[in-house]
Amino acid sequence: MLTWLRALFNSLVFPLWTALSVTAGLCAGLVTRDPFLFYRWQRGWARGLFKLCGIEVEVQGAEHMSPDGAYVIVANHASYMDIPALFATLPKLPQFMAKKELSRIPFLGAALRAGRHVLVSRGNAGNARSSLDTAAEHLKAGAAILMFPEGTRSTKDTIARFKTGAFRLAKLGDIAILPVGISGTRYVLPKHGRLIKRHRVSVHIAAPLSAAEVRDTPLNQLSERTRTLLGELSGLPLAGDQNGPQE
Repeated sequence: MLTWLRALFNSLVFPLWTALSVTAGLCAGLVTRDPFLFYRWQRGWARGLFKLCGIEVEVQGAEHMSPDGAYVIVANHASYMDIPALFATLPKLPQFMAKKELSRIPFLGAALRAGRHVLVSRGNAGNARSSLDTAAEHLKAGAAILMFPEGTRSTKDTIARFKTGAFRLAKLGDIAILPVGISGTRYVLPKHGRLIKRHRVSVHIAAPLSAAEVRDTPLNQLSERTRTLLGELSGLPLAGDQNGPQE
């Protein structure tokens, strides 16, 4: 009974804390006229969320990520809680790629823009190429862009097949790939789940694959090498795959 009540409490905390934090951060940014305040504010939101929910988050390998470095961050994806886990632990706050349509939602759109996230258009090959070009410009300006190459949240304790967009972006930007394995978030809030449960969350950061390695490794090999690393970092097996990475 107590466990269920705690999960219910956590599920109420998530939207309330998020609404409060985002509103306060946006207002503080306007008052101070600091264009990067909300970007930094996101770390406090994430750490506060886990503290309020009584969820312990640990990080290993933080020394592999320079706070001043530019990366394509590649992580496995099992839960909406993956993003706050990365905001709470990575030495440099990531920017993620979000559908441009989300920017039309007043509250969310303002948060995405203030958080320096990359808004991309989808729907055809031309839009996809334009989105990669936009993200590559962010990388050249020093960004750390987060991508989940599985494409969606996993419903199983495995690493699914990868789409190749993250690796195309790294090659286009001539930038290092930072593999990050996440474990425990699926038990906090699984896909289609509604209650947020207490469970230890771990974030494991590997040494980056250098820009030279990204440049010199064929796309499919780069994808599979990173997928194998994520399996080792997260402690999850790779889902059976005989067909190589997806486009």
